[in-house]
Amino acid sequence: MSEVSIEKVVSDINGFRQRLAMLREELNRANRAMADKMAQLGESLTQRVRDLRDQVTNAPQNLLALESRFMSGDMPEPEYKATREDYRNQLTRNLRNIDEIRSLLLIMSQLDARPATPGSAGPVGMTRPISAEQ
Repeated sequence: MSEVSIEKVVSDINGFRQRLAMLREELNRANRAMADKMAQLGESLTQRVRDLRDQVTNAPQNLLALESRFMSGDMPEPEYKATREDYRNQLTRNLRNIDEIRSLLLIMSQLDARPATPGSAGPVGMTRPISAEQ
């Protein structure tokens, strides 16, 4: 091979290595951004679970209080039926939310179980440029 073509090949290889290094940096940034988004999702999900837990915990007490008020005559039947229907709708929403949370937890566990991307660290000598003398 001529010296010009060897230098051209070496130059191309060095260019590819630089592009590979840039792509690795971009991949690492994307991985960090995804980890940040997953952390935000985890915090949001935790808050949503707490809110839902509070609602589900209070539902039986609210229903008992409603029944008690109606049975004692403190509440007219139309108001009782409307309030009971509201509680029923809230319980239905809570069940839907529980299913959504379960799905999100499954997705998050699958994302956590994914293996790290291969080659993200790379061998130490990969970014060293090749010189024509080598």
